[in-house]
Amino acid sequence: MRLWAPLLLCTAVACSITTDQDLFEANIVRPGNFRTGSGVVASVGVIPNAREPGTGTDAAGKHPDRNLYRLAIRMDNGGFQTVDIDSGRFLQGEVVELTNDGRVVRVSGTTLNKVIGTGQ
Repeated sequence: MRLWAPLLLCTAVACSITTDQDLFEANIVRPGNFRTGSGVVASVGVIPNAREPGTGTDAAGKHPDRNLYRLAIRMDNGGFQTVDIDSGRFLQGEVVELTNDGRVVRVSGTTLNKVIGTGQ
């Protein structure tokens, strides 16, 4: 029984690893209106029909997604800010980084990918 527990854990971890960077990041729609840094997503809101028809797709890449998504982020430096992004893949409580080039990048979970050599 002692040998099965680590094997099951390794199997579960291997099944949850992905190298698709689109799952880890999104573009900030108005990149001039934010400050770079890291923080925790406090809430996620939907801005319905904010995109032009035909400019976005859902998480599976199959159906049109006309919505934008507003992240309220509690920054590590004590500040608070909101950014509008083009992806609905972020959840409350996730650790993210706002980059200089106008992206929101998910931080949690990526360390394991780098340790085993599948991360970028």
